[in-house]
Amino acid sequence: MAYGGRGVGRIQGYVVFVPDTAPGDRVRARLWRVKAGYAEADLVAVESPSVQRTAPPCPHFGPCGGCAWQHLDYATQAAAKENIVRESLAHLAGLHDVEVRPIIRMADPWYYRNKMEFTFHPDGTLGLHQRGAFDKIVPIETCLLQSPETNEILRIVRDWARERGLSRYDARAQTGLLRQVVVREGKRTGEIMVALITTAPEVPGTDALAARLVAAVPRITAVLHGINPGVSDGLPLARVSVVAGRPSIKEELAGFQFHIGLETFFQTNTVQAGRLVEVVEAMADLDGGEAVLDLYCGIGTFSFPLARRALRVCGVEISPRAVDAARENAALNQVANVEFVAGDVRRMLAEVVGRTGRPDLLVLDPPRSGAGSRVMRKIVDTGAPRIVYVSCNPTTLAPDLGDLVGGGYAVRAVQPLDQFPHTYHVECAVLLERAGPQPA
Repeated sequence: MAYGGRGVGRIQGYVVFVPDTAPGDRVRARLWRVKAGYAEADLVAVESPSVQRTAPPCPHFGPCGGCAWQHLDYATQAAAKENIVRESLAHLAGLHDVEVRPIIRMADPWYYRNKMEFTFHPDGTLGLHQRGAFDKIVPIETCLLQSPETNEILRIVRDWARERGLSRYDARAQTGLLRQVVVREGKRTGEIMVALITTAPEVPGTDALAARLVAAVPRITAVLHGINPGVSDGLPLARVSVVAGRPSIKEELAGFQFHIGLETFFQTNTVQAGRLVEVVEAMADLDGGEAVLDLYCGIGTFSFPLARRALRVCGVEISPRAVDAARENAALNQVANVEFVAGDVRRMLAEVVGRTGRPDLLVLDPPRSGAGSRVMRKIVDTGAPRIVYVSCNPTTLAPDLGDLVGGGYAVRAVQPLDQFPHTYHVECAVLLERAGPQPA
């Protein structure tokens, strides 16, 4: 299995990437792109199925873009992700001799997500994007990734929109009112947020919708309305208002309480996020006297747990809203030895280090695109003796690690975690220590 979700088949040594396959399958496939070193193909038929193939339990699997690996048994998924990490480090960074620890799996790989975004289609459908299509939506009646209450929420919103006769957003024509429904859940607290995203502020009947939702699902403590008039479905939103309840929900992680708003970044798998924090704490191995620099810190997911055993922690995050939330969460949890700075890591790192001094430990958790060579050079310049790099993309992690190794660091530990069952995505925490001389 390759990063991206496709199976890797070979015929006379020639590599062919085929989706919807399993290790051990013998398949018939139709080539649609042929290159010197590989080809891409569509699956025509499974001639002889692998013993690692299983029947997908979700009725929407296949067209739905939410999952790509439900046809693989969970042990095969986990082994494939562990191997993807190992191969990425070897082939993209030349790190052939690095030991990759066994992946940390989920005890129960279903109903794990604490956030889902569902999209409206002009034909009245409300669901998830069709695999590989930005303008096609698969109607979702039953999703196995988030709590079962989500299915009831979708039914209520779908019925309300139909009764009101409200237009749905057309991604091609860029017209229509109703755009998305976002459901967030505090897995530890039980609180649920439902947010209706529209292209304009005037939406008749939102109070009635909120009343129906809360009556049907009492765990809903926040019903919000977000406005996004732009072309992209991405954040930030132009405005967010409270229709009913509070502007945020509460969640607990690693012994701390967090207020999660509609636009707050938070790990989507609360159970595995707790295990990830434990891994980072173990790699940090703090004794109480260290200064810690936490880059791409978000709302303080790692900053607060590390502050329990550090002298001080400084978090850097580009989103001012996330920094505001981090400061609020610091006050909420009475954590006094942390500070948060809003700014671009690439532009501000040298300035922050100049003010706070050389860190004893540097932690970074960049976006899926990675941090990049320029940030890696600046990290090397900090002279931090230890680094913990957290990544959700092994193909961008690998070149960043290569830059750090080239700058005098050695990889000491690689720990993959399965944060996203039934997809090809894999989380990874890496410990590095300075092997060469400290920079001046």
